[in-house]
Amino acid sequence: MEEIVVGIDVGTTKVCTLVGRFEGANALHILGVGIEPSNGINKGVIVDLEAASRAIVRSVERAEQSSGIEIASALVSIAGAHVSSINSRGVVGISGEIVDEYDV
Repeated sequence: MEEIVVGIDVGTTKVCTLVGRFEGANALHILGVGIEPSNGINKGVIVDLEAASRAIVRSVERAEQSSGIEIASALVSIAGAHVSSINSRGVVGISGEIVDEYDV
C-alpha cells in the first residue's frame, strides 16, 4: 500500500500545498502542487479569516486537481513571532489494559 502525504505551508506571500508519495526509505515523489497568493495573512497572523480560508481552500483544490487525489488530511505549517512550542514528556500508568485513542 502506498503512503500518500500532504503538506500545507501557510505563509505571508503564498499558501503552498504539496501531495507526495513515499517511494523507498528516503524518497518522496511529488504528485501534485497547489499554490495560491496568501490573502488575509500578514507575518503569520490571520488578519482576514475569510480571505485566508479561501486561499487555503484554493491551494488544496489546485493540489487535488494536479495530483488526482482527494485530500482528507494534511500536515500544516505556519510561522510567526506568536508561534511557540515546548518539549514535554509524560507517563500514565494503565495497569492490565490496552492503550487506545482515548488514552493518547
